[in-house]
Amino acid sequence: MSPVAKEEQSKPGQCPFPTAQFQRITKNHKVLAATGCTKDFCQAGRLIHTDEPRVGENRGIAETTKEAEEFLRELHREGFYGSEAAFQDRLTDVLDQIKAGAVNGKLRKEQTCGDLGGNWAQTPQELEFGLRRAWRNSRKCIMRSHCEELRLCDLRSITSSADMATELMKGMVEAFNSGTILPTAFIFPPRSPNKRGPVIWNNALLAFAGYENETGTILGDPINVQLTKDIMELGWNPPELKTRWDLLPLVTMAEGDLPVFTEIPREIRELVPIMHPRYDSEFRQLDLKWVAFPALTRLGFDIGGVQYTATPFIGWFMDAEIGIRNLADSFRYNVLPDIIEALGLAKDKLGSGVDSFEDLPEFERLQILSRAQSELNYAVYWSFLQAKVSITDTLTASTKYMRYDDEFLEKKGYRLPADPYWLAPPQGSIVPLWHRGGSPNYQPKPLICRHVQDPIKAWRREGRKRLGGAILSPTTTAMTLTMSRSLSQFDDLSLPKYVGPTDKSLVQIPTKECWELAKVHCTSISVYYCSAGTVAEKIATRLHEKIKSHTKKTKHLHLRHKIRTLNCLDMSKVTKDDVILLVVSTTGQGQVPANGADFMKTCEFLEDTRKHDRNYFRFAVFGNGDSRYSSTYNGAAIKVHQRLLDNGATPLVDTIFPGDTAIEPVPTSAMSRWWEQVRSVVTRPPSDTPQHLDLPPTYSNDLQSRQIEDFAKRARDLQSTFKEAILTSTSLEESEGLQGSVRVTFAIGMETYQDLSCIQVLPINSPPKVASVLRVLRIGSSMEFQTMGIGTNLDPTYREFLTDYADLELPFSELKWLEKLSQPLRDALTPDVFRAMPVRELLTFLETIQDLDIILEPDLRRQICLDMPLLHPRTFSVASSLSYLHNPSSLTTGAHEKFGNTVDLIVKVHPSGRFSSTYLTDSLRLSSTKIRFVDSISSKKLLPSPDDVSNPSVSTKPLIIVATGAGFAPVRSLFQSRVAAALNSDAYYGHRSSRYRTPHISIFLGLRPADFHLVTDVLAEAVALDLVDILSIVPSNPKQLRVYEKLLVNGVRQELKRKLCAQGGRVLVCTMPMTAKETALRFNAVVGGDIKEMLGERYVEEVF
Repeated sequence: MSPVAKEEQSKPGQCPFPTAQFQRITKNHKVLAATGCTKDFCQAGRLIHTDEPRVGENRGIAETTKEAEEFLRELHREGFYGSEAAFQDRLTDVLDQIKAGAVNGKLRKEQTCGDLGGNWAQTPQELEFGLRRAWRNSRKCIMRSHCEELRLCDLRSITSSADMATELMKGMVEAFNSGTILPTAFIFPPRSPNKRGPVIWNNALLAFAGYENETGTILGDPINVQLTKDIMELGWNPPELKTRWDLLPLVTMAEGDLPVFTEIPREIRELVPIMHPRYDSEFRQLDLKWVAFPALTRLGFDIGGVQYTATPFIGWFMDAEIGIRNLADSFRYNVLPDIIEALGLAKDKLGSGVDSFEDLPEFERLQILSRAQSELNYAVYWSFLQAKVSITDTLTASTKYMRYDDEFLEKKGYRLPADPYWLAPPQGSIVPLWHRGGSPNYQPKPLICRHVQDPIKAWRREGRKRLGGAILSPTTTAMTLTMSRSLSQFDDLSLPKYVGPTDKSLVQIPTKECWELAKVHCTSISVYYCSAGTVAEKIATRLHEKIKSHTKKTKHLHLRHKIRTLNCLDMSKVTKDDVILLVVSTTGQGQVPANGADFMKTCEFLEDTRKHDRNYFRFAVFGNGDSRYSSTYNGAAIKVHQRLLDNGATPLVDTIFPGDTAIEPVPTSAMSRWWEQVRSVVTRPPSDTPQHLDLPPTYSNDLQSRQIEDFAKRARDLQSTFKEAILTSTSLEESEGLQGSVRVTFAIGMETYQDLSCIQVLPINSPPKVASVLRVLRIGSSMEFQTMGIGTNLDPTYREFLTDYADLELPFSELKWLEKLSQPLRDALTPDVFRAMPVRELLTFLETIQDLDIILEPDLRRQICLDMPLLHPRTFSVASSLSYLHNPSSLTTGAHEKFGNTVDLIVKVHPSGRFSSTYLTDSLRLSSTKIRFVDSISSKKLLPSPDDVSNPSVSTKPLIIVATGAGFAPVRSLFQSRVAAALNSDAYYGHRSSRYRTPHISIFLGLRPADFHLVTDVLAEAVALDLVDILSIVPSNPKQLRVYEKLLVNGVRQELKRKLCAQGGRVLVCTMPMTAKETALRFNAVVGGDIKEMLGERYVEEVF
């Protein structure tokens, strides 16, 4: 290896700008084109850079001369001219041609007029060298190791659109070579100064049509929808039976000539069916195909100051271009969901309230999508092999490029130009090329680049000039060339004449009626969302699709734009003709997520100016919440709804529509019901909007169907994932009234759980309360165990429903059944009274004022039950460790022999809490309920790797904990796990040996005095076993000293910094949102930077 290569490889991540490598680049390339980057602004992450070089623009004579001379010198260095004298003669000749062809014109970059350099005639040998060198210089191409194989098809004598198509098709058939592809560039005449040059409309020779349907869906390739419309305007008629694999004709347009569209000949139009050797029938059903080769047609070559604007070239595919991009990209064919369904990749993940792949958690979706993508990519490569069509795989292409790049470095002393955005394969880090950093991103000439003009727009502009600025009718100015026949018949092919006349009688000019039509009242609908996760965005996307389908059929509705975050809603720009639909998730303790917080602040400044403007825009809010967190359920949606009311906006419905992820992980069915409700209102003019929603006659039937559907989902979830548990003890009697937290213990039999995990508990209704409701509903002992008859295979008895499914402590969800009451009673009681009373209280109240025996028919009794809100589980952190509970030396020894496995919770007591107050007060010791265990953030991030076989219960890194109140629960689980590991080690018998030397835990606790009894037992054991080096407990105090202030105590601060910065320590924060925020600020001061950015996954927050 050369010293230069050794030097370069020793510093793989350095930028070449200040190095010797950059000096070698500038020495060998006197002409470097812009990459779009500056010292202040890097565009490496952009798909298309601004200020990239383009063909098709005027250049001054000095620039043209410089580029021509440098290109000739490069040819000379490569031995093209036998002597210095021959080179000088050629250089003089070329410079004379440039001067002779010079004209005056406008320079686009300088925006001034000046002398433009003329063209010069390149020999076929010079041109072929320039093509190969341009390919080698292509920063975005991984296939450059084949650049010396590129062949020239010289078509510079072709000057008509029709001849362009004829000769190009002939050459393409030859270059395809029955599948053994010969890389070939087809070069048409160069552009002249002040001219457009010949162009091709299509981006690729072989491209699929994209048909947009009335519903907004697309059949075919979405990227070609506009191109398909443009070609159809030329007069092309697609097949009568459209498919997603219809090849578009090629549209060629010579300089000064009309566009011609040409059908692709059968020799190269055959598609490669995508099959899979292990999933033959499944892939046959998918019916996937792709074209046999890529032939880009909108790129040009810039060689020695000569600009070639029509230069289609053919090569072969890399598998990922098709399998990971073209077929898989969501904005292209988006076939991965179809593959997932066909191969059944998600079937084991569905159920328990998750009905579709889209509703799975993101990490599950990613794993399944990756599997589908891998299988598709494999199928693509295998299918091309079976079809005997040239293709390469990503690993091979990556290896060949790296070898070629290394050889170039060895020879030249610098690497090939490389744009990492394009060059890195889409499979990521499993491909070696992905890791190659530091390659210089420079752009020598000759080069391959885009045309400065869009050819279709250019043609329309030229048409307007010819017809005095009017709008050109495309169907009257194109020629059609049919090439569906075999190319052997081309010699006697006669071209049709122009279609129709081209005078001004065919110019399309807007009529007065058109302008009047534009004045028709139109309602604009916009969809916004805010969310800390991804669910609200998913719901908003599906809502947008529904509205788009509806607006296609309704002339006076307009869907304004794609979904946007709530912060993007500019209240100062909306009008009374706007309808704003919002999907709002809740975060933290009922707060509006960050991507809606700015909107809420902005509304505060607008309230005074909008408060009395009742003609302000209309809106409706869909709340995306989790009813398991009853105190904050849809809190953000309620706040957004109220803020819009305060600003004078008019609601389409009385209040928010409450979506519930406890019933449906992605509540799309609830969203569909909401849209059906608001749709009829949206179509009315603003002045006709009622303040209360008029439900259609079928609403009651739809409502009951929805209630049964919601119940069925809950029943499946309850029966498949929840297990029986027995309440064995609580410390409620030890707490001081209802001011602190309590420890709750459940016996769970043989069930197991992970340290630091979470538990969901269903706070079922107590038998006395169930009995009272059964009595009110006149359900005697002979009826309470009868099924309700709601038409599902999970039909419960009345007692089961009232015990496990209905929440008797909340108000009714619906009150349609009240219509059966007597009219005087309905007149005496306002709806607000009904809506506020809990189920059990309302039924008991009604029993006292009306004889319910008269009205309680079976159907009504069933409807009353269905109108009850469903009971939701409550989620808590596990506060125990099975390894500790089973340890014979722990303080709990013997407990598991009596009850089996047990689990502890620490629950903050709320006076009206559904679990902490009502359930624990009502439930007798040894009463049963239902529970299930779920993962937590801290269990995923803090538990050691299973690979740590020496002691998998103990981490090898220091840990710093900040916890307050009930946030001690996961800390207690962690401490019990550490204590059990210490008790099980040899070190416990005598002194601590090297086998168990775990880094200490530093713990900072903020507790109410009433909660001390919850932590003293395990902390005392941990301290005795030397597991803790810093223990700081801050009780509630009049001076309001907070626990996080202890992090900055002199001596403690330095020790914490050493643990975090020098020893790779981790942080666990278990507390309320505001305390968590303040704690992070104190840690910022400890480490001298942003703690979350510095620690990344090592900083864990459990906010409750």
